[in-house]
Amino acid sequence: MAGSSSRGAAAALLNASGLGAGYLYLRRWGRAVGSWLVTALLVLAALGIHASGTPWFWITLFALWLARMVYDGWKLGSTGPPGRRTPWLPLTAGAALLALVVAGAVQYRGGPQEALERGDAAHAAGDCAAAVGHYDAAAATRNELTFSPALDRAADGRAGCRTVLTAEAAAGKGDYPGAITGYGDYLARYDGTPPWPGAEARLAGLHLDQADSLAADGTVEAAYAAYAAIAAGFPGSDQAAAVPDRLDGLYEARTTALADGDHCPAVDELRPFLALAGEHRDDPLAEDLAGRAGDALPDALYACGMDDYRDEHYSDARTTLEEFQSRYPDDERNGQIDDTLIAIEIARIGSGSTGDLPDPTPAGSAPGGTATVEIVNDSPEALEILYTGAETGTGTVGACGGCTTRSDLLSGWSDTACQAGIDRPTTTIRLPAGTYEFVVRTPGDSSVTPFYGTWELSSGTAYSDCYFIETSYY
Repeated sequence: MAGSSSRGAAAALLNASGLGAGYLYLRRWGRAVGSWLVTALLVLAALGIHASGTPWFWITLFALWLARMVYDGWKLGSTGPPGRRTPWLPLTAGAALLALVVAGAVQYRGGPQEALERGDAAHAAGDCAAAVGHYDAAAATRNELTFSPALDRAADGRAGCRTVLTAEAAAGKGDYPGAITGYGDYLARYDGTPPWPGAEARLAGLHLDQADSLAADGTVEAAYAAYAAIAAGFPGSDQAAAVPDRLDGLYEARTTALADGDHCPAVDELRPFLALAGEHRDDPLAEDLAGRAGDALPDALYACGMDDYRDEHYSDARTTLEEFQSRYPDDERNGQIDDTLIAIEIARIGSGSTGDLPDPTPAGSAPGGTATVEIVNDSPEALEILYTGAETGTGTVGACGGCTTRSDLLSGWSDTACQAGIDRPTTTIRLPAGTYEFVVRTPGDSSVTPFYGTWELSSGTAYSDCYFIETSYY
């Protein structure tokens, strides 16, 4: 019995290795093969079902299977005949094999943890390319039987680092929105305290890169919004400290026409900066830029209107100068603009389809150095007189209540017109002698063709003409 007891103990100890060695010792070949098959199935299942994720289930399962083999080996060895071999030899072999398996298991289980630690160190240093390699080694399927939490931690670290690498790849292609989104996901994954402490600074840097890109190629509003987001989202950072200088650079880069004195393009350059004050109320950065643009706009707007007038771009000149008067009603230049708008209207009419206004008729004398022009209205429509030359201005003559339309607008004088003995409305304009452009039109009836002419008014001469309306049937 003693022999059988030592034989059972030896078989149990050999089976405790998990290798079925006790069955080989007992020459139970079928049992050995069966144990190997079951063990192999358990190992494959553990590898395939992520055993490290539910370690206690698998530890319990393997422990039960191992206990089953130990008990079966002890039972089979104890019930058989006493062995002839020295009892201590198989016992020693079993103990040695078990010690070897335990030592291997301890070393095997420590492998993922070591790889994880190397990955975490690289991750914390911001070297995610190296960290991913270590995490891959730690989370490899072959390590599932360690039942170590290091595998899940490695998988989590690997996922975080892959997010960083994807974001950096996007940044390398100039896809700043994609890179910023990636880093935002990375920070959110760790509730704002990621393994890599430099991630937030890198995100701020990407925002600054994006803003710089927009400053070079995007709209003023888009660039400003990107810079403002840095100041608001990363207060105290180096990137936020750089924003004021970047905004100065944005203004200078986008107002080159203003710096060059190219007035009309300068107006277009300034408008986006003016709009910032409305888009970003109570934002001192926006108000500063809008203020700078607002200070520069009056001179640019005025000069642009005058440039357009001199270049005979009359419609653009009128629009610009009227905007100036609307924005700056108290500006001292509005008197000059009033005259310019009259000159623009005269030039616009003179360059279009008009009637020819004949030279004025001398009718007497006027004080030296001046000329007077009397306009008599022999029509049922009020007349407006516009003139520009040494002086610019307008005049009006009321409608003649007892007059009728005859037959082409303001043709001058006629045997039948201006002869009736009625009191006609008149106006007299006193001007310095010189060359003038005159327009006479009916502001109340746009269907009547305006008349345009260039008059040479002589010093000391009084002029007088009577105008009537004729209807043309040609």
